[in-house]
Amino acid sequence: MNKYFRAGALLALVCIVLVPAECSAGRYAYMGLYVDGAHSLDRQDIPYAYVPYTTWVWILPGFWGLMCSEFKLIQPEWNLCINTTPNPLNSVIIGAPYNDEGVAICFEHCQTDWVWLYQLEQLPLSAGVPGYIEIVKVPYADSLCISNCVCGTPILEPVTILNKLGLNQDALIHTDEASWGAIKSICSGR
Repeated sequence: MNKYFRAGALLALVCIVLVPAECSAGRYAYMGLYVDGAHSLDRQDIPYAYVPYTTWVWILPGFWGLMCSEFKLIQPEWNLCINTTPNPLNSVIIGAPYNDEGVAICFEHCQTDWVWLYQLEQLPLSAGVPGYIEIVKVPYADSLCISNCVCGTPILEPVTILNKLGLNQDALIHTDEASWGAIKSICSGR
């Protein structure tokens, strides 16, 4: 074996040991919208207009963790975002979730478990109208990606969107890339 191969193998081993994955999604990162801090409720009923509610943007990093994420949110015209609270562990934020160009949010340290990116206080102007809030890619990107925590050189990796947040209707669960059973079993046995 030459010395470069051994050095590369040692670096790869150090990276694997230093990036914990006790409850990661495995190979892929997952992102979803919820109305609770436990990332379990993905529907908001709106029986009365002008009564605020909170939406959370949650992400479960893949095996190599999360350093940065960029995304955009879209919502019905009758729903307004009146306040945004980014995760206080962030180190850099450019933009905002509902801006035309979306938002990029980075953390100072690698995130390896479920972490919320934003809490958004929303104000519905209508009651009982069905709609969705959804996560989409930023306009200048080819796809929705995160920047992972690979030793010294974070690289982009794709994100699987779990759902659209249902407003006065059930959430739309994305099943094209992952089954709901597989998603629920991500942290089973914990």
